[in-house]
Amino acid sequence: METKEIKVDPNQGSGKKKEKIYRTVVLILGALVILFGVLWFTTRQSLHEVVKEREIVAERNYNLQLELDSLIDDYHNTRLEYDSILADKDSIIHANAEEIQNLIARQADYYRIRRQLNQLRDITQQYVHEMDSLYQVNEVLRAENVQMREEIQQVQRRSTALAEDKQVLETKVEAASGLRAYEIEVTPFRIRGRGREHETDRARRVEQVRVCFVVGENPITPAGEYNAYMRIADPNGNILRVSDGLSHAFVHHGDTLQFSARETFTYANRATNKCLTWERMAEFEAGTYSIALFTDEFRLGETAFTLR
Repeated sequence: METKEIKVDPNQGSGKKKEKIYRTVVLILGALVILFGVLWFTTRQSLHEVVKEREIVAERNYNLQLELDSLIDDYHNTRLEYDSILADKDSIIHANAEEIQNLIARQADYYRIRRQLNQLRDITQQYVHEMDSLYQVNEVLRAENVQMREEIQQVQRRSTALAEDKQVLETKVEAASGLRAYEIEVTPFRIRGRGREHETDRARRVEQVRVCFVVGENPITPAGEYNAYMRIADPNGNILRVSDGLSHAFVHHGDTLQFSARETFTYANRATNKCLTWERMAEFEAGTYSIALFTDEFRLGETAFTLR
């Protein structure tokens, strides 16, 4: 019987081994791809959630910032109206606002920020309520002040009217109680033999000027002794007088006036005749002379005469 020889290919075992290695590598690579895919998906999902959470936090912080700014703006608007009253509250408001601002900047716990923001809102609303109450009280006081001012002005107007009426009445009483002279007659004359008086209007011949008048009757003028003064002004306006001393002057309504002649008379509320005379100290000039008659309190009257 013939025996056959079986030949074994030495490369056959090596090929199987390589194939097995290739399969293992493929499996490993596939597992790595799957693992990387899972990791990528998981990382992307986590990153998306982180970004979304940050967006939510940023939006919350933005809304909190807007709310804080609104509260501060409202507070400042109220403070502008009531600055003096809110001065002592200012530090409390700003301290709380600054603390909330720092918490927002540090992205602190949302609910902690919300609690402090609500607390700040309660404080500002309480102040605003107090200011509204004060404003209402102030409006009432302002209305009362306006009414009182109007009443004071009315009283002042009435007082002014009464003062004016009083002044008019006093003026009328003063005018009514005044003394007046009428029938004023001027006589320039010269003295001839045996003391006879000769009336003349020639300036160089006149030696004396006599002025006679009647002081009118006035029942409300106080009776008593009065000084009668006569002032004669020459054509140049100079007062004819004995001297410039105070002995030949009198005070009338605060003015010191020189007089030409003076005499005292008794007044008893009846018409009183009076004459005053000026004796020539120097020759008269031609022209018009004016005469004014006074007492210490009253201007009695005026007249004039002309010499040629």
